[in-house]
Amino acid sequence: MGASQWSVAPLALTLILAADAADAKWVVSPEIGLRELYSDNPTLATDRRSDLITQVTPSIRADGAGARFKASLSYAPSAIFYAHHSSEDRLANNLQAFGTLEAAEKFLFVDVNGNISQGSISPLGAQPADITTISPNRVEARTYGVSPYVRGQAGSAFSYELRNRNTWTSTNSNALANVHATQWAGHATSPVSRFGWALEYDQSQISYTNLDRPDYSSKLYRGRLYFQPDVDLRLSASAGREENNYALQRQQSYYIRGVGALWKPGPRTTAELETEHRYFGPSRLARLEHRTRLTAWTLAYSRNGSNYQQELLRLPAGNTAALLDSIFAARIADPAERQAAVEQFMRASGTPAFLSNPLAFYTQQIFLQERLEASVAIVGKRNSVIFTGFRSETTSLSSVGSVVSDAFATGSRFTQRGFGVNASRQLTAFTTLGASARRTLARQEEPASGDTRNDYLSLSLTQTLSPKTTTFAGLSYTRFDSSPAGSAYGNARSAFVGLTHRF
Repeated sequence: MGASQWSVAPLALTLILAADAADAKWVVSPEIGLRELYSDNPTLATDRRSDLITQVTPSIRADGAGARFKASLSYAPSAIFYAHHSSEDRLANNLQAFGTLEAAEKFLFVDVNGNISQGSISPLGAQPADITTISPNRVEARTYGVSPYVRGQAGSAFSYELRNRNTWTSTNSNALANVHATQWAGHATSPVSRFGWALEYDQSQISYTNLDRPDYSSKLYRGRLYFQPDVDLRLSASAGREENNYALQRQQSYYIRGVGALWKPGPRTTAELETEHRYFGPSRLARLEHRTRLTAWTLAYSRNGSNYQQELLRLPAGNTAALLDSIFAARIADPAERQAAVEQFMRASGTPAFLSNPLAFYTQQIFLQERLEASVAIVGKRNSVIFTGFRSETTSLSSVGSVVSDAFATGSRFTQRGFGVNASRQLTAFTTLGASARRTLARQEEPASGDTRNDYLSLSLTQTLSPKTTTFAGLSYTRFDSSPAGSAYGNARSAFVGLTHRF
């Protein structure tokens, strides 16, 4: 993929950020973080060699809104320096950005997004939670997207939208292919009083731009009927047809049929259930969300086809900010004030952004993803506990041969399960003690079996020196183990100190 193609999304984001800039309201929040860490085994190797590691993380967050646009950007690159493993010095980027421009009033819009994250290539390799731990399984994934679309109303009869999405994904590894996905999606939806309807269309193509291999392509047509017997309950039925070339590298056609229900008994509780017959068999979605003034609960189950790009952009399990936002919604109505309160709570308590979650591992295959996730957050006056647990099973659906770097090159099915928990106690008005534990188990089930385990434990003390400055210190333990016994093993003990300052 040429450089001109990769510049499309960042350029579009720049244009949106600049649009109506004179009339826009911007909130810019720069921050600097510094952490010094001593590790007795930063490579998780059997021949241990300790190191002193420096991590410097300048970050900036910009949120803006104008008459015709809205944008948000958060960029936090970490410069990591090793005293004894200087060849491993690197810059680990982290970016979340999106923007929306209303190009023609109430009709033509453009969305752009950017995401850079640190992840792992294989579910069977080491997945250290600490970004300073050196691992050949680590990879930086970069995804950018541009999505123009038209949206409108046909009087009071129905609303409509037609959207074109272009998404580009690359990594910092030459062994992994670049991906370009194109999608045309449209729908028309009637208002739902007692009855309603919707028509949907979806056409997509996935290209691996630096590989000599066929593209994946698919089309889908679906109709839905809605029945709403009361304001709390909505029932639906769907039928349609789809075709794709996933299984045999040639187009095959399949019928779609399904039913669903959405129940909202109150403003704090939502339950959703949907099942549909698709090209891979039954597609299922079940989700339950409930919140109180002090707690937030989420239980979700899904079974659906997916690909590497979709998993990268999926919000992972254990999203602590989302759980805290649900709790704080009972206390703070304004979204901007609530976001600031959540961020301040996470800084003061040392709460991580995410707990343990299934790995979005690299593959060129279309696969069946079945997952179960549960999360709960409890926030009291001085104590808080956040927990998440998950289990996922990933099975290859496509028949195109995998390259060596593809996880499905060694097996056609993987299971991942694990949990993450974070607890904090406010000792004084400015001091918080925090503890965190994560465990992830991965297993290759076909054709040969293999197991890995990743553990991470940490204990930290956070001190708020001023409204803008926070210091912290702590201890952590990392362990990686795999079977057959002795095939790979390593552990590391670390001590760290640091500070963050907002300008």
